[in-house]
Amino acid sequence: MSDQNNDSKNRLEIYKKLLLVRESEWQMTQLYKRGELDGHVLPCLGQEAIPAAFSHILKPEDVVLTGHRGGGHYIARGGNLKKLWAELYGKVNGIHGGKAGQIHLADMNVNTVAGNAIVGANWVLGCGAGFALKQEKKGMVAAVFGGEASTNRGTFHEALNMASLKKLPIVFVVEFNGKQLWDDNDKVTAVKELSDRAKAYDMPGLSCDGNDPDTIIHYAQGFIKKARNGQGPSLLVCKTFKWYDSGTNQRQTDEELQRAQAKFDPVKLYAKKLMSEGILSKEIDQELRDLTSQTIAEAVKFGKNGPLPVSKDAYTHVYATDAFNQREDY
Repeated sequence: MSDQNNDSKNRLEIYKKLLLVRESEWQMTQLYKRGELDGHVLPCLGQEAIPAAFSHILKPEDVVLTGHRGGGHYIARGGNLKKLWAELYGKVNGIHGGKAGQIHLADMNVNTVAGNAIVGANWVLGCGAGFALKQEKKGMVAAVFGGEASTNRGTFHEALNMASLKKLPIVFVVEFNGKQLWDDNDKVTAVKELSDRAKAYDMPGLSCDGNDPDTIIHYAQGFIKKARNGQGPSLLVCKTFKWYDSGTNQRQTDEELQRAQAKFDPVKLYAKKLMSEGILSKEIDQELRDLTSQTIAEAVKFGKNGPLPVSKDAYTHVYATDAFNQREDY
């Protein structure tokens, strides 16, 4: 197979992941709005290009950690869709038995911690993963993702400083969506380009179009190679656009959102790009969309029909009692 055919095949796979993440996150948001899902959800709608791109260049043994909006990363990494939806429905056959929901999703079967509720914790958790991977000495990398608001937290600066000092194999990725929960970035951040913050920690930093998987891959693969070779961390700022703050909160008017979607929607933009290059046709596109809808519908059905937990389940997986009992110093 020629390099050109390989490239076309790889980019179609990336497009498939764009569609899969979009459909799952869209269904999650709509079902949450209708009250079918409990808890809280933070969709990555509009940001799908970032997980789709990184899933193409990271290895299965690499580690992914996110802050909020990590569901797309879990899906793109090949996570179990049916167990994901069982988790969203709070069922015992979910990834965490229905106890984590979307916000605390983690699955080490795909080496992915796809969320935690503490803003900025992802950066230092990623630093810890970097320490562990460096000890393995097998060329593995930690890719750490988070929104631009969390870069104003001390944890971000502490993590970058320590990662640079110890030359940890980390790529820090800011998903710059421009719309924090209450403020725009320019109202709360002094620096104009967040990638400039890398200079303070003696690491390379770049900004790129976060709505185009090809562009993200172009810049990210160099940083990943650098980390694998023991040359330390890097900072990549991917500029994108999020549709919703949460499952129910939309900061923009419908008109503003529609204008932004027309300009920034990574799924539509990539489909148009692949069609212009003869890699994708309208017929193939429709087939892929139909298959994606069917896949997610089956996962949603699985999650909805799963068994609910019973009251005694509230007391399981609370304490690691066996581990404590085996310690002589406890």
